[in-house]
Amino acid sequence: MSRHSFIVHGKLALPYQYFAGSLGSKFIRALRDEKRIFGTKCNKCNTVYVPPRSLCDRCFLDIRDNIQDVSNEGTVITYTVVNHYEDHYPCKPPFILGLIKLDGATTPMVHIIKNAPIDKMKANVRVRAVFSREPQNTILNISHFEPVDYSVFERGYTYEELEIGMSASFTKTITETDVYLFAGISGDFNPMHVNEEYSKHAIFGKRVAHGVVPQSLIAPVLGTKLPGLGTVAIEINTRFKRPTYFGDTITAIATVKEKIEEKKWVKMDLRFINQRGEIIAKGEAVVMPPTG
Repeated sequence: MSRHSFIVHGKLALPYQYFAGSLGSKFIRALRDEKRIFGTKCNKCNTVYVPPRSLCDRCFLDIRDNIQDVSNEGTVITYTVVNHYEDHYPCKPPFILGLIKLDGATTPMVHIIKNAPIDKMKANVRVRAVFSREPQNTILNISHFEPVDYSVFERGYTYEELEIGMSASFTKTITETDVYLFAGISGDFNPMHVNEEYSKHAIFGKRVAHGVVPQSLIAPVLGTKLPGLGTVAIEINTRFKRPTYFGDTITAIATVKEKIEEKKWVKMDLRFINQRGEIIAKGEAVVMPPTG
């Protein structure tokens, strides 16, 4: 008896459901409710698994109860660029899918990396978790990971690459030398900045830095981090809330607030915070990002 085969062209749909289990569900709830990442640790080999596992792959011990918190920051071990589209993807290609080893973890986890230029992406970049604003029931309670320091890519972000919510910062301790150097450059020798005895009887009770000194810390943020190299500042407005004293450590933070499509400019929200967590100044900047 002869046998014949034939081909029927088409697609076979095989829908399925994945259940995270009790440990996986606990992990997802911690991401959603506490913005916390944890793994499980094997006390015999000291391996910390992230995402958590119930069984150690090396020692075959039950480790489901050995919860170990890990950092929200880590290092990209390797990555790939996804260009093919599938309906179940959480974002449209092209996007970066990275293998990320969080600080405190032994095993890496796979997740999306955003706000990083695809053509400049590389291994060993430091990234941090950005948690979803809308609660999910999956690993997407971490919306994505983003670079900790944008300057590692040695280029600025173009208008098209910038996204609302992207943020970068720069921190510096303001010293007496900084204040005197600025006084020499600007010619502003107001005694409340340079005369200790006079300042004892002035409004703040001691010397304070010129207001422009902490405000100037936004320059390395805009010019070297976000948008980065090639950025042109169009306008910067700042309102001061508190004085900056000698020895204060100030962090200048810039966050993408709005994209102005007509001119391809970007509006940045600016905040200046001291070591006590107090906002010393707030403002806005309008910048022209670098072109490709």
